[in-house]
Amino acid sequence: MKRNRKRSFGMALLLLAATVLFAFPFYWLLISAFKSKADIFALPPSLLPIPPVLDNFVQAFAETNILRAFANSLVVAVAHVSLALFLCSLGGYAFAKFPHARGNRFLFALVIGTMMVPQAITMIPSFVVLANLRLVNTYWAMVLPGAASAFGIFWMRQYIASHVPDALIDAARIDGCGEFRIYWNIVLPVCRPPLAALGVLTLIANWNNLMWAFVVLRTEEMYTLPLQIYLLQGEVHTPYGMLMACGLLATLPLVVAFLFFQKAFIEGLTAGAVKG
Repeated sequence: MKRNRKRSFGMALLLLAATVLFAFPFYWLLISAFKSKADIFALPPSLLPIPPVLDNFVQAFAETNILRAFANSLVVAVAHVSLALFLCSLGGYAFAKFPHARGNRFLFALVIGTMMVPQAITMIPSFVVLANLRLVNTYWAMVLPGAASAFGIFWMRQYIASHVPDALIDAARIDGCGEFRIYWNIVLPVCRPPLAALGVLTLIANWNNLMWAFVVLRTEEMYTLPLQIYLLQGEVHTPYGMLMACGLLATLPLVVAFLFFQKAFIEGLTAGAVKG
């Protein structure tokens, strides 16, 4: 009994230390957003903004186009996540429930193989395609690339194969349902947990996408939050307080989204790891 208590106490301390380690950068961002530049670099550092100031936020709203960048990121993220969930779930359904279709295994292996290709290699071909389609410096340039990701298709295929019974789909076909109606009315409602998990992961990746935004966005009116924040850094002078304030504004939507979908996100991760 004592050994079990000591083990539980040690595990609790380990988890507490890990929590502090991972949460401290966000806490430092939070308090630094309400500090003056002198307080940010003060030694010894202060763990509380005393007194808290709003100058960094006022400066960010006055001197940058942060609200337009926030709106651009929101539009791009919603469109990209919606398209990704639709395409990945549709592809996952096809690979999971049509295993005897001609070329199914080959195409699935090809999709999985693309996960081994670094993003930097596909960046130039993707840009050339978008340039030929005249989509550079548009929302579509941020929405379309990567929407049908190999990971997303694999994720949905594994869940559908193990959690959607073939008998249920066969019964729907006997009742006269078409394949798309089966997918929309039967498969999707069952797949809410993996869809939530995939949606959160896709949202984080798209919201924080700086490199691709730097390549395809040309005008300030189209800048997303990561690009707008990155361009605040100067060669001689960098407004660290304003950077912290903008970073906090960019982080809060992700925190709110995770808290809102936390239960479904965890359920999706655990369900995807266990074959039903």
